[in-house]
Amino acid sequence: MLITDSSEGLIHIGHLLPSFEQRLAKMVTKDAVVVEPDEVHLELTTQQAKQRDLPVISALMENNLARKGVWANDPDRKTMEYRYQTEDVIGSLTVEYSLGQLSVFEMELVAWVLGRWSPTSQKLRFSLRECSRDFETAWSGQRGEFLKQALRRVAGTRFTGKVWYAASKKHVTTHFGIFDTVEIVERRDQAEGPSIEPGTVAITLSSFLVEQLTAQQFVRLDWSVLRGALKAPLARRLYVFLESQRGFKDGTFYEITIDNQLMETLGSKDKANPRRFRGKLTKAGQEIVAADARYDAVVIRAGTSRSKGYILQVRRRAA
Repeated sequence: MLITDSSEGLIHIGHLLPSFEQRLAKMVTKDAVVVEPDEVHLELTTQQAKQRDLPVISALMENNLARKGVWANDPDRKTMEYRYQTEDVIGSLTVEYSLGQLSVFEMELVAWVLGRWSPTSQKLRFSLRECSRDFETAWSGQRGEFLKQALRRVAGTRFTGKVWYAASKKHVTTHFGIFDTVEIVERRDQAEGPSIEPGTVAITLSSFLVEQLTAQQFVRLDWSVLRGALKAPLARRLYVFLESQRGFKDGTFYEITIDNQLMETLGSKDKANPRRFRGKLTKAGQEIVAADARYDAVVIRAGTSRSKGYILQVRRRAA
């Protein structure tokens, strides 16, 4: 479907999201447009501009990775081990890093990679150009190397999960990773020379992760919010954390105590300055509300008693 303009050429409707075609046709063919309460409004221009695809980018995160303190807002690349104790003190998660702590960027990269997962295959394939495009960066040079280093860092991270099941009196220890293998194939004129074209990446997900994904233990993420609207790393980390929660009362209300464990979960190093952390958390909540229309409020309130301190309160529309 095309809209013609005699002075400026063609506007290609096919490059826009298909769901908007009918609305756009009405806007072009009618002199006046009746505004409906839930209507999406697009502004048409006859000026020639670069055509830009509007892809729906798939991204998802496995629930354990979303809810645990795996990703740091300000990563310490010298930190090689991190221990996360579960709330009920019957389990723990130890993270061993080979190239330093994982960052919020690596969290986003994992979400992007897992978005390409299919129940029919444990192995994922994509090009560095494709990945770089969705992250709006270059596939070569320093930015390209940064992307490849992030893949190596994720592949080199290993987890040890320990859980005590009181009913059966069993203690289970599981060792796993996010990726089992990462293979990057590039064309180069010399062994240590630069790539002369975008490389291809083949990733084999760990069996543990595939089992979790197959069991639907993941959350789908809005990429336009995660990598588009949200700017602060803490806002992005909080967004993934909240999206993974199943504890929303009636799908709309959720609360959690702001304590050291929450700071660790969200990758903050502000244990010595909880007031500063609450300030950052308030701004992160404001970002989320402004970015995602489903969220009505992400605020901090005082607890009902001194022992409870402060509470993060979240209100959103049912998903």
